[in-house]
Amino acid sequence: MPDVLVLCEGPTEREFCREVVGPHMAALGVRVAGTLRGKPDRKQGGIKDWATYRSEIVRLGRTSSHHYIATLVDFYAMPASWPGRAEANGKAIVQRGAHVEAALRADLVSDLANRFIPCVQLHEFEALLFVAPTAAVGSLRASAPDLTNLQLAAAQMVAVTNSCGGTVEHIDDSPETAPSKRLKAIFNRYDKVAWGVLAAKNVTLPVLRKGCAWLDRWVCSLEKISTPTITK
Repeated sequence: MPDVLVLCEGPTEREFCREVVGPHMAALGVRVAGTLRGKPDRKQGGIKDWATYRSEIVRLGRTSSHHYIATLVDFYAMPASWPGRAEANGKAIVQRGAHVEAALRADLVSDLANRFIPCVQLHEFEALLFVAPTAAVGSLRASAPDLTNLQLAAAQMVAVTNSCGGTVEHIDDSPETAPSKRLKAIFNRYDKVAWGVLAAKNVTLPVLRKGCAWLDRWVCSLEKISTPTITK
């Protein structure tokens, strides 16, 4: 079975790989697992400069047990040292993630050839939960014990998306209005690791893919893996 190890920006993305993407890919004969940067006893989240990530990706790629290496990181807080990041600012919003992904693949082609499958989401993980507010709200209710009107909460999430042009990938224009901050304003005890992945799982991967271009683009790339044939 082909193996894909995903170097994730944080623990939420790692759990998303395990709970949501992993089962879908396992059904197709591809094993997907997430990990964080650092040694086994010192795993850390948070995006760093490209040189730090690049050395980690190459190191993981040289481990014989991993056929493919992937990344799951945010464009929003990505340092300018990442290939394609600075130039992407001049691209249309819908093109930025794909532009950086192409630059990352080009930078690592001599080390990993076709074994590197990067994923750059425009903003943080929580943007996914705005794809299907009603389904997400049902899972997030426990993070707001005083919330009695679930329909109102879902309507507030819809209003956020509408205020950002009707596209969930546009929900972020400052650190104060990031998707997670917007959720905390509705669900006062929201914790991304505890509640975010559960909500995404309940929304379901097919629904998330329909509403989020970066996720569909990445999963399509993973789905193309059908045999463990490696180009060295």
